[in-house]
Amino acid sequence: MKKFILIIISFLFFGCVSKDNEILEAEKTIQNFYTFLKQHNKEDAFKLFDPRETDKEKFDFIYDKVENENGSIVDFKLVGWQKTTAIGTGSQSEYLLTYDVIRSISNTKESFLLQKINDSIKIQKTKIDFDLSQKKPQ
Repeated sequence: MKKFILIIISFLFFGCVSKDNEILEAEKTIQNFYTFLKQHNKEDAFKLFDPRETDKEKFDFIYDKVENENGSIVDFKLVGWQKTTAIGTGSQSEYLLTYDVIRSISNTKESFLLQKINDSIKIQKTKIDFDLSQKKPQ
């Protein structure tokens, strides 16, 4: 009986901290985003953003500047995630994913706020942090 209770508690605990399918879908969206940027395909990368929230000219300006100052993407790793769900008449879920991005000049920490719109998850906002003192000599 003790083993049975322990197993149930374990499932409840791991069920609370494990990623659900929507988080995995949000992660896939960001993986696609970085893949497009690594291929210098900003057109398809931009399509992953909610067009109501992001201006194409601003997007191009920011990502050109980040690549010029910090270098191209070498690799990226998810370092944190959070899901917030508002329940009510217009229930919605938001996801905050944070990545450490290894770049050819200096690394960045990039955070993405995503939201499920209809049946797809779109990027709402992004934040890019970098440390100028950590730039690699060229």
